Parts: sequence; C-alpha cells; structure tokens
Amino acid sequence: MSSSIFPLNNSSSSRFFGEIEDLPISDIRLSSHNLRGLTNLNLDKITNSIRQHGLLQPLVVRPKEDYFEVVIGCRRLLACKSLNWKKIPCHTVHLDEIQAYEVSLVENIRRKSLTPLEEANAFKIYISDNGWGSVSKLASKIGKYPSYIIRRITLLNLPDDVLESIKNSSLSHSSAEELFLVKDPEKQSNLARLIARRHLTIKKVREIIKNDPYYCENSDIMEVRSELQPFNKSIVALRIAMNRIATILEEEQEGSPLIYEQLLHQKNVLHNQIDLLIKSKKKYAKQIFRYRKIMNR
Repeated sequence: MSSSIFPLNNSSSSRFFGEIEDLPISDIRLSSHNLRGLTNLNLDKITNSIRQHGLLQPLVVRPKEDYFEVVIGCRRLLACKSLNWKKIPCHTVHLDEIQAYEVSLVENIRRKSLTPLEEANAFKIYISDNGWGSVSKLASKIGKYPSYIIRRITLLNLPDDVLESIKNSSLSHSSAEELFLVKDPEKQSNLARLIARRHLTIKKVREIIKNDPYYCENSDIMEVRSELQPFNKSIVALRIAMNRIATILEEEQEGSPLIYEQLLHQKNVLHNQIDLLIKSKKKYAKQIFRYRKIMNR
C-alpha cells in the first residue's frame, strides 16, 4: 500500500498493516465524525463508475466492538449500498479515534473533497471541541500553514446568512474572509449581499472596506474613528439607561400600572433616540469621508 495515502504527517514513517478482505456491508457503519455532509455527496458519478468498473479502491475501516467503522470511503460505501452489494472489499486497520480522524482528514484534504466550511468544522472539532491538538500540530498533520487553519475556523464566526451564502456558492470563501475586517455582524451581512449581488472582486471588496465609512468606522485603519467616538459613547450610555429601565419594569410589573406605562414610554423614547443617533453617526461619517476625499484630490 502506498505510504502517500495514509500518512499521519509528512515526516511519519508509520505504515498501516492489515488484510484486505470482503466484509458484509451490514457490518460497516459511517464514522460519528463524518467530515462531509451527507446531503450533497453527488453519488451518481461514483455509483455509475462502480457499476461499470467495479470498486477500484477498497474502503479503509477500523474494528469496533461489534462492527467496523469507515475511516476512508464514505461515498464508496453509500454507492455500493445503493447498488445492493452484500459485501465490499475493505482494508482493516487498527487506529484509535484520534488517528482515525487524522487519517480521514488527511485523505479528504489530499483529494480536495471538503468544502471550506466542512474543513472549518473539521478543524474546529479537532482543536476546540475535542482538544486533540493545537493549530500548529494540526497544520503539520495536514501539510498546511497555521494561518490556513485559523482563517478556515474564523469563517464559522460569520453571521448565519453569510455562511449560507458560502454554502450555496453565491459568496466565495475568499471573499468571505475579507469580511473579517468588518467588526459589525450586520455590516458583514450587508456587505456579503452586496458582493453576491454585484459579483465584486476581492480587490473591490478591499477598497470598500478601506474607504467606505459604513463598513470601516470600527476598524483600526479608519482615520475618522476618533471623531465618531462621541456618537458611540452616547449610544452606549443610552443603551445602558434603556436596559436599566427594562430591569425596573421587570421588577415593577405588579406595581402601579400608571407608573409602569410611563416607564415603558421612556424606554421606547430611549430606543428611538438610539436609532436617531445611529443614523446621525452614519450620515456624519459619510460627510467626513466625502470631504476628505475632495480635499485629497
């Protein structure tokens, strides 16, 4: 068996030993850590290939208590099941849970079969969820730079609608990574929709983030950031006051209905005032931007 298929890392001299034998499909199960989603596997092509030419490469499985778990070959197993095969050629290897996950991840990355979000989730499971190793350790296992892994995992911090745009390919993962410079989730969503609607290049996205105050007013690179701080401080102060009134309202629900109504009215006034301040801040930021752009010509 070629060592290029099953290395744990680039320098490992480990080899996997075991017999290739036909195992009953009913005794084989998918891994609980399946790296690929089961809804968009596009099995038609591989199923037709197996129907015409047979299974050219056996599954890699590991023995569990009373069944075998797939390490490599999820799509092949599902395709053979759809063809009503009773047995399937398997290479049985003895791996613990971490090793099995690493081997599966290495193979999927080698084949480029994972989407960026599937990679992100796989990296997160390894590093954060299970604590199997650091970013640098995982990078050495899969042959990538640590920055690659960090960028992938950071994608998962983007708003849900942005992640959905990446899933349906209306937004590329590389464009989505440019949104990391935008601090506000709502603005990330707005810019993602703009990118998808206008098919903006990464260069254009960077220009927007750098120059448009709507997106970069909270960024360290924005020159007018200090000028907008009074707005930000005022908005925070009003939100604190509104939250305190909301707490009082919860405590006084059984008290005087008249006082309750008056306090509720004041809370709504503060809410409206916050909205006005946000609009004023945006308007002021755009005026500054236009002025400085004219002065720099």
